[in-house]
Amino acid sequence: MTKVAEGNLLRLLRPGSVAVVGATPREEASGHVVLRNLLRHGFAGEVYAVNPRYDQVLDRPCYPSLADLPGPIDAAFLAVPAAAVPDLIDQAAAKGAAGVCVNAGGFADAGREGAALQDELSARAATHGMAVCGPNNMGLVNLWDGAVMWMSDLPELAPGPVAVVSQSGSVAIALSQDPRGLGIGYLVTVGNEAVCDVADYLDALAADERVGTVLLFLEALRRPRAFAAAARKAIAAGQRIVALKAGRSAVGRAAVAAHSGALAGEDEVHRAFFRDLGVIQARDLDELLEAAVLATAHLDPPEAHGVGIVTLSGGEAAMIADLAEGAGLDLPQPEGQAKESLRDLLPPITNLSNPLDIWGYGWDAKTFAKALAVLLDDERLGTILCFGDPPLSGGNDMEHVKEMAEVLAAVASGTDKRLALVNNLATVAPHPEIAAVLDAAGLPYLRGTAPALAAVRSWLGFADRREVRNAVPPTAIDPAMTEVEGFDRLRAAGVPTAMSQAAADPAEAKERAAALGYPVAVKGSVPGLSHKTEQGLVRLGLADGAAVEAAAEKIEAAMAALGREGSHLVVQAMAPRGVELYLGVRNDPDFGSLILAGPGGVFVEALDDVSSRMGPVDAAEARAMLAETGAEKLLAGFRGAPPADIEAAAEAIAALSRFGAAVAGVFASVEINPLIVLPKGAVGVDAAFEVHSNRPREGT
Repeated sequence: MTKVAEGNLLRLLRPGSVAVVGATPREEASGHVVLRNLLRHGFAGEVYAVNPRYDQVLDRPCYPSLADLPGPIDAAFLAVPAAAVPDLIDQAAAKGAAGVCVNAGGFADAGREGAALQDELSARAATHGMAVCGPNNMGLVNLWDGAVMWMSDLPELAPGPVAVVSQSGSVAIALSQDPRGLGIGYLVTVGNEAVCDVADYLDALAADERVGTVLLFLEALRRPRAFAAAARKAIAAGQRIVALKAGRSAVGRAAVAAHSGALAGEDEVHRAFFRDLGVIQARDLDELLEAAVLATAHLDPPEAHGVGIVTLSGGEAAMIADLAEGAGLDLPQPEGQAKESLRDLLPPITNLSNPLDIWGYGWDAKTFAKALAVLLDDERLGTILCFGDPPLSGGNDMEHVKEMAEVLAAVASGTDKRLALVNNLATVAPHPEIAAVLDAAGLPYLRGTAPALAAVRSWLGFADRREVRNAVPPTAIDPAMTEVEGFDRLRAAGVPTAMSQAAADPAEAKERAAALGYPVAVKGSVPGLSHKTEQGLVRLGLADGAAVEAAAEKIEAAMAALGREGSHLVVQAMAPRGVELYLGVRNDPDFGSLILAGPGGVFVEALDDVSSRMGPVDAAEARAMLAETGAEKLLAGFRGAPPADIEAAAEAIAALSRFGAAVAGVFASVEINPLIVLPKGAVGVDAAFEVHSNRPREGT
């Protein structure tokens, strides 16, 4: 929070009195709409209209200025041009206001002059410790208390446990209709975040016990550390957070920068950051809403991550299986006694698989209940999803799905499994009779096969959160160290690396090779260059001194053509063939240390198959990272190759994560590509170190 007095943002969110500056009889004007919303939605506190041009607006007295109001105010909505805002902040403070909403554009969103005006706004607010929502936004809504300071018409909705905080006004407008009937209590658009940002709102909402789930639409996180503290506070208070972060692609990041002037940041960083915090992640608005339905109904996911799926159609079962695999869900297949029990229950034509089509020769509620009981006894399953699409016109198909819902409702209280019914079609609203059955049992009714399955996977990820990462003490290291010195430091930190020696010329390279023992590799070490192979700087499998000298001469010529000072030869013990992995650490001054791992070698960028975590990680987390990429199949022994030492690979990842965190103050990134994993052990044969540029750290 930017110099806002404690409690002032909460007073802005829950005001006892509001002044609308710029109130007007013109129905299309924001000053009219906000005043109308406050009156229409039953705000119980004092509402003042302020505009020197009018004596009355919407049958209420209209005062010439804030100074003329008969009493103090908690909040003001400033429906005025941008240039008038700074002085009005002073006037609002004089009337005791804790905060203001500023909807006008023309600040940091409008070039250099606008940015200077925004700086003035922030400075005036800081003088008074005042909270500011905006500028350049739609306002905020508190339906619990009728405080609808919102510059667009809002339907009369019943408030509920969901709060929405959005960096996009258009997304907020779409969500304001509450299309999934979540029960939205708060709706906040943050605008340019001149004073209060997403982290501040998340922190303030954590103090409101009426809030159970917070939905975030994010373009950029301006203060990641403050966001992390607020998220942990909210989760500790029993709230759950679902976030949709835009700007994952290069085009998306450019759109964010053009729209808000903020940097979106890299997707890997945000995914790992949110995962660590326990923020449930969505990739589109449908998934955001379905995840919110799940988080609201089932506060926490089960310990078992396996998902059991029941359908009424073989074709749908095949489609759901495809989408579940794409979503990364674990669908354990029936086995042992469970499979035998299902075989006894269902017709011979039934494919005893997961998803399970129970239609057989026709619908039978008793058979469904017995099949469900078998799934409930499977310890591998923590969540059971039942799919059905009842026509709104009613009929037998509607009755089948209603009976399915009734069976789910009957068993819900007697199991620790998480149960849900799913409409395959996202465009069809849940049948009201079926929804009533599920609502009474507290069970979610999800919409859309793909968004529902993706939401389940994201929701299950809440269990991967970590309360606090173990801090790694910083270590002194020379940013100008050579590649060989870097290998030595990595080896000392527990990261296995090939024995390497620097050489001044081809003759010395020959001597170094003889000392290391043949075969060897000769490489050119060029400061700031990661891809040696493409520049002709790598020669492998050199079996004698003559080959070493010849290779070294060619590499020297290639280095000379690049013309970079500090280039030199490196002779390295030749590593056996094995599975090649990429390991990397990226140190961000704001987010922290990120560890990445996946298949490596010369095609690492083309494959783009990496898993990420905030570091440091232990070996167990490292193994989980490998399991999320194609590396796991390669390490298991692909196409006749012997299995590789996955434990050695995991230990190397963990060691690199600790080393990377320890040198975070010096190096922006540390990469090993490849780490060659052998049947026994592993060895890193190439490493790159990138020194930090002078990027400022997050302000507090």
